[in-house]
Amino acid sequence: MRSRKFAMGMIILFVFSLLSVAYGIPSGGEYPPVFTLNHGEWYDSWGFNRNYDGGSDGFIPNVAYESIGLDKELAYSRGEWFEANYPEKVERAEAILAYVQRWTDYGYDVDNVYMNGLSQEEWAWNGDEMAHMFDENTNSIAIGDCEDMSFLCSTIYLAAGFDVALVSPTSHVALLIWLPEYDNANYYWDIPDDGREHGWIWVEATGEENPLGWTPSDFANGDWISYTLGFSEFNVEYSPQNPRAEDDVTVSASIVSARGTTTQVLLNYSVGNVSEVLQMVAEGSTFEAVIPKQPDRTLVVCTVSAIDTDGFARENTFEYVVGQGLQIPPFLWETAVVFLVIIIIAVLLTRSKI
Repeated sequence: MRSRKFAMGMIILFVFSLLSVAYGIPSGGEYPPVFTLNHGEWYDSWGFNRNYDGGSDGFIPNVAYESIGLDKELAYSRGEWFEANYPEKVERAEAILAYVQRWTDYGYDVDNVYMNGLSQEEWAWNGDEMAHMFDENTNSIAIGDCEDMSFLCSTIYLAAGFDVALVSPTSHVALLIWLPEYDNANYYWDIPDDGREHGWIWVEATGEENPLGWTPSDFANGDWISYTLGFSEFNVEYSPQNPRAEDDVTVSASIVSARGTTTQVLLNYSVGNVSEVLQMVAEGSTFEAVIPKQPDRTLVVCTVSAIDTDGFARENTFEYVVGQGLQIPPFLWETAVVFLVIIIIAVLLTRSKI
């Protein structure tokens, strides 16, 4: 059933592609893209160096942003299609990886990229440039290496509703997606400052047989840099941790947009069927709002949501029960009573012997 659905999805995507490729304009505004030679290296329309990965103008992670956010185009539309047609997230994640593996082949830059007739030892294509290279109608595929496939994958996954982070081990680029419910990964990763624990899984698109969630053994030591796309920090706390009926609860969120500026942070809290939305007040990268005191045993469900200038959105949900920290579980009372009875009996027996 799953394979049939995937096959049908590929057919629909094929039809979809015929409608979109004809009118697509890549995020640089023109195709083929235009590059400028500067001191022996090629720079794109955004001013990023396509020949070098490091530094403030290197292609990691900068080129990943050229086909998402306000610059989204063909590759992003692919991700939107997957989100609309694969409602189950795990199946969607597997289908996206299979799609990229189907329409790309690994190739070395020196063999495939020429500028002014000279082969390039190192080169990076952004997600839209890769998406324009393959064509389901002519059965042509895109040729790229690890960063090219990672930029294409990251764009599609972001558009399909996944949180994405690029990872850069030595001489390699891959990505992670947040999918803790996936049960077939060999490692589950934790990204510092993310505000969540282990639940990131590896996406390796450089080979057709690489399964979703497989971290290659060479990178299993975690000795690599990660770049979270969207929000680089999203930590939510509330105080007091065990509120009583007379306590207001202060919700504090430390939120940092990786590239843009956080423009709005809202706190939605629900008590029963009643919901309230509060605008969280900013002080630097920290946002705060206060939930008014609630009666004992009230369940309060909260969601902090944020959006930045690049159009990225993220949310964090938590809940608490008023007075929960002060409640003594019934079994503790029962245990205490039993011990008390034993002590009383022991005392009476001792006195009777005397």
